[in-house]
Amino acid sequence: MAIGYLHSKEIIHRDLKLENIMIGADGYIKIIDYGLAKRLDETEEEAVTYCGTPEYLAPEMVDR
Repeated sequence: MAIGYLHSKEIIHRDLKLENIMIGADGYIKIIDYGLAKRLDETEEEAVTYCGTPEYLAPEMVDR
């Protein structure tokens, strides 16, 4: 639901991994670390920059 909400606001996280998902004291899941997040505007349909944690990327993406 959280990712769906971000996408509805035209925000992409771009570094979603287990280390960036926490459980708050209230028991709800929290998505953290928005350092690589990007807001798309009306002129952009997608993000094309390379970013993320190399350990979680496909080998062909790291080789680029």
